[in-house]
Amino acid sequence: MIGKLESRTPPGPLENKWRNHKNNSRLVSPNNRRKFEIIVVGSGLAGGSAAATLGELGYRVKCFCYQD
Repeated sequence: MIGKLESRTPPGPLENKWRNHKNNSRLVSPNNRRKFEIIVVGSGLAGGSAAATLGELGYRVKCFCYQD
């Protein structure tokens, strides 16, 4: 049995997809931050900093590095 692939990409022409997504996205309220799990790939200087900052802001963060 083959399932249907849901890409969940924003509607519209390819060159406008990011702009459409950005304009239609809602902000995450502080009360809802624990509902989201953020995945950071790479724990170098930038990835580690991003994971630490998001964790301090109240998000659930999983950080993966090359050896994982």
